[in-house]
Amino acid sequence: MTVDTTPRAPASGALPRFHQLREPVGTLDLQIIDQGGQSVAGHRYHQGALRLMRAHYLDDSGQVYYTIINPGGAYFGGDDYHFTVQVEENASLLLTGQSATKVYKTPDDYSLQDFDVELGPGAVFEYIPDQLIAYEDATYSQHMNVRMDPTASLLTAEIVTPGWAPDGSLFKFDEVRMRTAVAVGDELALVDNLLVRPGDGSFTDDSLLFLEDQTHFATLIAVDPRIDADLVKEIRELMAEHQSTYSHKVLDAVTLTDGPGLAVRAIGSYTEDLYSLVTLVANELRRRFRGQGPLELRKY
Repeated sequence: MTVDTTPRAPASGALPRFHQLREPVGTLDLQIIDQGGQSVAGHRYHQGALRLMRAHYLDDSGQVYYTIINPGGAYFGGDDYHFTVQVEENASLLLTGQSATKVYKTPDDYSLQDFDVELGPGAVFEYIPDQLIAYEDATYSQHMNVRMDPTASLLTAEIVTPGWAPDGSLFKFDEVRMRTAVAVGDELALVDNLLVRPGDGSFTDDSLLFLEDQTHFATLIAVDPRIDADLVKEIRELMAEHQSTYSHKVLDAVTLTDGPGLAVRAIGSYTEDLYSLVTLVANELRRRFRGQGPLELRKY
């Protein structure tokens, strides 16, 4: 098989953007195709401050697993990172990062991570990165636009933590903004907005998230035709049973969304607790939908 490593034009009919695209410091363009029941890269291109590790297969489902590498190690003011991911019919992709995403001071300009995702019939895309750490005076914006066939399956998760500050205080970053928009077929099924501005005391999103005495927050979004109210109820019960395993208090909730899909919100004080929750839900969906085992992400 020949892998095409030249840049591609953006997919037509993309969802509308709510931010300005600037010259990226890192670009990743990845197309996954099904080849006899095994998912492989039909097209792979990266430039600037982004790389891909070699493909792995964590089980016998045929799902391909890629790890994104940022050799620079951190995001700074004015940095834009653009990702284009296309998963073709019946192909399956699991994507993660090599380590935590660190956003340092952005005194003059914000840093941006931008995803365009296209999922064909029966395609699977799972994006489960390590945590985002926003340090003092950091402003970060993340946008994911997903256009998917009604038979495709999507799962994406994020954990955000405050970085260390010289005076030892928390929430010294300026702003973290995350927006995920999902179109299923020709219909806009989901727009998820999260905005945190510690300086003015506004911890707000569509569900009025309040961090109370917690320091970390997590979001998981899944869109799949098999998600219904009964499944959401069972996921809620599973999350309640898992509460006793946390090292500190975790507050969580799961809701049914259009698509159909579900959204999980959680707040806590330890990354490990929230990552445990995210993988708990992801593992349950993977088991139910495709008979896959628990996630054991290899970062090498």
